[in-house]
Amino acid sequence: MRHTDLTNAEWERLVPLLPDGDVGRRRHGDQRKLINGVLYQARTGSPWRSLPDRFGCWIAVYKRQRRWAADGTWGRLLRDVQAAQGIGRHVNGDVVVHSGAVMTYDAGPSAAREAGFGSVQQRDPVLASLELRLTEVIKMGKRKG
Repeated sequence: MRHTDLTNAEWERLVPLLPDGDVGRRRHGDQRKLINGVLYQARTGSPWRSLPDRFGCWIAVYKRQRRWAADGTWGRLLRDVQAAQGIGRHVNGDVVVHSGAVMTYDAGPSAAREAGFGSVQQRDPVLASLELRLTEVIKMGKRKG
């Protein structure tokens, strides 16, 4: 396993979020290889044709990236991971939970307690890592058009 590949813990968290049609069509191992290929390309910026053979055919990896970018799958996966962490909720327009931290605007710390947040919770490191990886993929898609 390389530093750009999904860990076993990340993969276990991601599998239930994957589109049903894709999971049924391919074995999970193939899915993981393709997704790792997309993550590798997003991290390194290497040309698609230069993807290492361990990810399978570069065309399949490229098509997966393009299809999921076009149909919003990458964005949905990111939203699902963020939802699992409780990120991105807005409460009364005063409190925003973003990236695992509670920020208050004009209302002060009491607004967070009143909203039921109490104290800032530690983020799940597996979900936090998945969030960063998916964000890289989405940014890559925006850069390349």
